[in-house]
Amino acid sequence: MQLNRSAWLAGLLAVAASVPADAQPTPSPRTVQVHTPARGSAERRVTLDALRADMRRYDPRPVIFVVRQLRVGGGWAWLEVEPQSPDGRQRYEPEAALLQRRSGRWRVAERMPAFGEREGTEVEDDCRWFARLRARFPAAPPAILPAVGRGRCPPPPPARRRR
Repeated sequence: MQLNRSAWLAGLLAVAASVPADAQPTPSPRTVQVHTPARGSAERRVTLDALRADMRRYDPRPVIFVVRQLRVGGGWAWLEVEPQSPDGRQRYEPEAALLQRRSGRWRVAERMPAFGEREGTEVEDDCRWFARLRARFPAAPPAILPAVGRGRCPPPPPARRRR
């Protein structure tokens, strides 16, 4: 059966009409606009609540965060926080995580291991961890990550020769 030209054109126009006029192509992770949500904003609250909910899976104690870094862009967020009890008397180990917004909700994609769980120097470990993170989540914009997470890892120092 052959489709006549007017039916084909009508179908094409129907598809074109279903795409919003202001629709933009998905930006490259390298061109995403990155920002830090303002204190007290709903965006900041829901982002922090996603990390808080993930932490409650392991420890039900209520926590508040002292935010050291929060960058959001392109449906991704990077958080570095220092959790503490609501009264501020107890302080817990710092947390860092990559979050992704899916279906309108923030979820933890990956939490950075605590420093005691890593080997080597902090810069070497962080650099390798971020390199693996970028490989696992290539859609995450590098601009949300801290400086050590954005670039290439420095080459390891040359091995010392035994005499």
